[in-house]
Amino acid sequence: IRWMLTTMFGGPYQPLSWLSYALDFTLWGANPAAMRATNYALHTASSVIFFLIVEDLIRKAAPSSSSRDRAVAALFAALFWAVHPLRVESVVWLTERRDILSGFFYLLAIFFYLRDPEKPLRPLLAFCLAILSKASVITLPLTLILLDRWPLKRRSWSDKIPYVLISAAAGAAGLIGQQAAGTLKGAELGLGARLALGVHSLWWYAAKTIWPSGLSPYHRIPPGFGLESPAVWGAALVVLALAGFAWAARKRAPAVPAGLLQYALVLAPMAGIAGFGHHLVAERYSYLPGLSLAALAGAGLWSARRRAALRVPATAAAAVILLACAGMAARGSVYWRGTKSLWRRALAVDPGSTLPRVNLAAYYRRANLIDDALKEERAAVALDPTLSVQLNNLGADAVGRESWEEAEKFLRAAIKADPGLATAHYNLASALSGLGRRGEALKRLEQAARLDFSDPKILNNLGVALCAAGEFARAEAALRRASELAPAWPAPLHNLGNALTALGREREARKAYEAAASLNPLLRARRR
Repeated sequence: IRWMLTTMFGGPYQPLSWLSYALDFTLWGANPAAMRATNYALHTASSVIFFLIVEDLIRKAAPSSSSRDRAVAALFAALFWAVHPLRVESVVWLTERRDILSGFFYLLAIFFYLRDPEKPLRPLLAFCLAILSKASVITLPLTLILLDRWPLKRRSWSDKIPYVLISAAAGAAGLIGQQAAGTLKGAELGLGARLALGVHSLWWYAAKTIWPSGLSPYHRIPPGFGLESPAVWGAALVVLALAGFAWAARKRAPAVPAGLLQYALVLAPMAGIAGFGHHLVAERYSYLPGLSLAALAGAGLWSARRRAALRVPATAAAAVILLACAGMAARGSVYWRGTKSLWRRALAVDPGSTLPRVNLAAYYRRANLIDDALKEERAAVALDPTLSVQLNNLGADAVGRESWEEAEKFLRAAIKADPGLATAHYNLASALSGLGRRGEALKRLEQAARLDFSDPKILNNLGVALCAAGEFARAEAALRRASELAPAWPAPLHNLGNALTALGREREARKAYEAAASLNPLLRARRR
């Protein structure tokens, strides 16, 4: 519990999310289906609260409106948000419990605030719980100010001070944690590219809410992405057009500017300058911003139902939209049933993306499907020749096939991409040894050992190479270290015996041989 309350593992501070996993584990054990059921329950509860919020917003904005029309519009908004395919990643992916839990308390805070703005304790407590689930809810104070402006039509600033202070502390903690985790985009993108991300995000999430095609677990940042990109200019024009439309509608339909501004404010912490991760967009980031767009959709249905000629067709269209969204969400959830289907989906959307191929290769290696893994790794390094781990894997495979020249090519590329990758130096030593260049091989093993003095394989091979070079004292040190690191592995002990024999220390050598033979009796027979 202490760890869950204090850790910033992965970047964010989210103790309540960790505690929810602990509760699940206590009740159900390591049962993914049960944990997913908790996600579904929380998401359903949030949808019910959202229904009540939208109904209350319409009632406050139009007190004389029909209760049935309000209920139908609110139900459409809640279901549109709940079953939209953009929700799949947040709800089905167990890691994103934080989205659902923070969203639940975020909506609860708004619900309490709307019901009785003069009782500040309940919404403030719900906000604190939301912050402790995921800090992306830090824009709630601005949401409450918007609600004060419309539809509550009240001016109150002092009651927002606690919210602002909590948000500032949570925001600062989040930036520190994300910086420590290395997930801030600012490290590799310039200011122009980060501004471009913000503009693109404003357009992308709204566009995918309207037309959710090409959804994927990973959307890469395209090469050369920045303010000069045609896609960003197009997005900027759309955003400006929407801003102009909202301004023009501010008196006749105040819900439009309020909803669009709320959408932009909630999205801001997850896009642009404060963006996290190494992706262009992430569908899970739509969880809270999607509320505003769904509420606007509900308001549109309510407005249409006020006209007798549009009541039936508008309601029928809403039903069709919900059925289509539910169908696409069900289909999208299938991709999340396993690693293989998930990353194959990503490749189907973007065949030029390297991360899905890297993750697929890792999956195949865990499943011992080495040929499939190598196929994906070859495709990945063809797209990105700086993937050091994949280059090393390809080099190790070539070493295993005794294709020494091919191995050397891959492994030198791996070292160029990451000079600190000890296993690449180790594998290159094997390739060079196969080519008869033993002096170069020894230097590579020495470099590998300098980089990683805790790998018994590296140290054992280094000891063997030093024995071959006549440097028995250094070989002894390397082999003793290897046997300490892997006491159940007989090879370092046997090779240590060889080094000690060469040094004339027969008694110590005999003990090393006996220790090795106790682990592998075949070594005793071999010595005889």
